[in-house]
Amino acid sequence: MTNIQNIYDNPDFFAGYSALRNNEQGFNAVLEQPTMRSLLPALKDLTILDIGCGFGDFCRYARSEDAANVVGIDVSERMLAVAKEKTQAANIEYQCIPIEKFIPAQTFDIIVSSVTFHYVEDYVALCKKLFSWLKPNGTLVFSVEHPICTAYSSGVHVTQTDIWPIKNYRDEEKILQTWFVEGVIKYHRTLQTYLNTLLEVGFTLQAVLEPMPTDAQIEQQSRFAIHKIRPPLLVVKVIKGKG
Repeated sequence: MTNIQNIYDNPDFFAGYSALRNNEQGFNAVLEQPTMRSLLPALKDLTILDIGCGFGDFCRYARSEDAANVVGIDVSERMLAVAKEKTQAANIEYQCIPIEKFIPAQTFDIIVSSVTFHYVEDYVALCKKLFSWLKPNGTLVFSVEHPICTAYSSGVHVTQTDIWPIKNYRDEEKILQTWFVEGVIKYHRTLQTYLNTLLEVGFTLQAVLEPMPTDAQIEQQSRFAIHKIRPPLLVVKVIKGKG
């Protein structure tokens, strides 16, 4: 049976994560979201699915860019409660459901997902679903924790600024991390698995990015220095078509 974790509804985790995301100069705002959005086409009149939509930030951004309608799904009731409270725009639908159980009522022009897929156990099944949910020539853009990071399960707490440990990168497996709370489940996969699986189900690769902070950003926020010695994120763009 597929293991579905909902760590974001843990009160201690939710409190820690909320404080992190409320920082306008945080990791997501400075590195992850600008990179994701740079890979997207114009959103006007498009139908969009946001997997792991969290507080609904991207859903609201998509509507501000005149997307026709946006569906955001997330397993966390706590996060979606915040998303709904913050959302005033029409044509945004939120559903509290894990990706493993989601059955869309339509196909989409664009599917996005921010730092979510490394929580999914069956990546092959996920990629097949994503391909079927996209319209012809549709776009998928997603970010995951970089495989260099998940190859060391305790890596999120390493404080060195000159080295980064990697252990058994080859071995794709479930890992347990302590991040706000103990026992956060993630799945380590190699870069070749992330990319080749997409190609094998029929996607065409468009871009692979590894966003890292600039020297100026590190000077402003010294805690970003660790992101200079290894990329924290893998960001991928593929299309359902020949390109």
